[in-house]
Amino acid sequence: MRICLLYTLSLVLFCVPLAAQNIDPYWRNGNASKESCNCNTLTTEGNYQTGSIWNKNKIDLRQSFDYKFNVFLGSKDTDGADGIAFVLQNISLSIGTTGEGMGFSGVTPSIGILLDTYQNGNHTDPDYDHISINRDGDVSHISTNNLAGPVTAVSGANNIEDGQWHTFRVIWDVPTKTIAAHIDGVERVKTTLDLIPQVFGNDPMVFWGFTAATGGLNNRQRICTSLNPGFSFDMNQSTCFPATIAFKDNSLSFGSIVKWYWNFGDGTIDSVQAPDPHTFPQPGIYDVKLSILGNDGCISESYNTKVTIGSKPVADFSPPPPPYCNEEMVPFTDASKVEFGTVNRWEWTVDNAVPAVKNSPGLQQTYSYGPHTVSLVVKTKEGCVSDPVTKSFSMFPSPKVDLTVADACFKTRVLFTGQSLTAAIPIRQWYWQPGDGTLDSSSSIEHVYSKGGDYEVKLVAMADNGCPSEPAVKKVKIYETHAFAGNDTVVTANYPLPLNGSGGMLYKWSPAGGLSDPTIANPVAQISKSTYYILTAYTPIGCETTDTINIRAIKGPAIYVPNAFSPNGDNKNERFRMTSVGMTDIFFFRIYNRYGQVVYNSKSTSEGWDGTINGQAQPSGTYVWVVKGKDFTGQFHEQRGTLTLIR
Repeated sequence: MRICLLYTLSLVLFCVPLAAQNIDPYWRNGNASKESCNCNTLTTEGNYQTGSIWNKNKIDLRQSFDYKFNVFLGSKDTDGADGIAFVLQNISLSIGTTGEGMGFSGVTPSIGILLDTYQNGNHTDPDYDHISINRDGDVSHISTNNLAGPVTAVSGANNIEDGQWHTFRVIWDVPTKTIAAHIDGVERVKTTLDLIPQVFGNDPMVFWGFTAATGGLNNRQRICTSLNPGFSFDMNQSTCFPATIAFKDNSLSFGSIVKWYWNFGDGTIDSVQAPDPHTFPQPGIYDVKLSILGNDGCISESYNTKVTIGSKPVADFSPPPPPYCNEEMVPFTDASKVEFGTVNRWEWTVDNAVPAVKNSPGLQQTYSYGPHTVSLVVKTKEGCVSDPVTKSFSMFPSPKVDLTVADACFKTRVLFTGQSLTAAIPIRQWYWQPGDGTLDSSSSIEHVYSKGGDYEVKLVAMADNGCPSEPAVKKVKIYETHAFAGNDTVVTANYPLPLNGSGGMLYKWSPAGGLSDPTIANPVAQISKSTYYILTAYTPIGCETTDTINIRAIKGPAIYVPNAFSPNGDNKNERFRMTSVGMTDIFFFRIYNRYGQVVYNSKSTSEGWDGTINGQAQPSGTYVWVVKGKDFTGQFHEQRGTLTLIR
């Protein structure tokens, strides 16, 4: 019998002779259904389903086998169930049960390799997806029929219901009488047992297949006989154009492979297991594909790998903008390009010496004064090498500068003078920062500060070669005075009055008569008649300002109270205040209306009444005031009188 297949990748019609094997060698039961030539669904995402597939042809256990499959346990983890089982049995092609037994429970005689995805306490299942080898339809893990496991189905992971396909390999080795199972290339369970006499009553001919089931929870559970194309080539081989590459077939199949379909992505095809080494016509990225035809008549999907045939790279690098000064670190950054391939090696050469740095996309080092050259050669991981690129540059010295400045007064001109300490390096420009946010230029400047304080003055000079100096920094103190002699006041004649001058560092009062010390901020004045004093506040370098205080001398001690005020909003005589002379304490100052109600009560001599009660303006008229206090001799004073409020 022959089957003819159109291989779509190459558009070539292949006619493949098939042996006595059926076109569809599988018998399906229950919810099992065919997906494709080599793939079947055992259960869908429905509850209480069962499905099984059996190869119609019995196999002989007197012969070793190595079967390769792909299994899919679904995408549900916490709410998924129940699992699948690879089974050997000699009963029939129509068995399989639902639920926790995964279609294997009760099948005897049998050997099952169980991929269990639900934790059934009555079976002593562990709390992870597990694999085990059991016999005679017994799924309990504490039974003597539990021959190996349970262990995690996937090495290093608790879950196999991950929406991914997993490779599943079953090996029966006759000489050692061992049966083993691998998941994703890692052996998971193995047991030694002479299957023919100990399980199958000396009958060597058995059916093989898969069973699966769901219960109150479900998953889509699928099985494919392996038809996995694959290839490789020596990873150390150069793929720089022109490159000739030997491809090695690594395909895996459940059974034998009848034919290989190569497509090299450049219009070239082949149909043998080991094609001749292939030479690609030009640089580029080629999509190399391989499909295989199994002995059951199934053609696999293609295995694709992109192969880069490298082109010659163009080396380039970017230095930072000049100038390069003071033997500083100069970083060079790779800017090489390649059309096809990946640059993965850099060789830098400085001043034609041996390569300074290898395998780094950048170069950072210091250089002496004078001219230099840097060269770069790059290589790609495909094995292509660029031509060298060379760039020249020079290192220049920076000037050194200093500045002179003296402390000064605010609002006066302050002279700043810059000086080069390296006469051999001509200066192109000076840059001043006086410290108050302004800028200026030229070797010497005059600057006026608007207020006093401590300022940090900086000077940078730019040389003709483009190199700046390090900043020269000095502190300058700008003095500022604000003379204040105090507010005009009234004093008892011949009674001592402390003065409180401020606003400077040094002080001078004039005239000096009546003062305890005219050269301090706080002298004591004792006068017999009204006078005034002028205070001069200044600093060690001058910066003087003046202020005057007028002092009225009256007989006392006494309390002076006016007889009227007019709180009408014209900012004149708005509050009713009393004045005390020679009084050390004021006990109270009260004002009453004609009903005897207190409208004002205070100990202050400066606050005064504004003509309101609780914010309400009081009417014009006559009010009574009373004040009581004590003078500096210890005598008590109490006075009363009337006032007129005028609106």
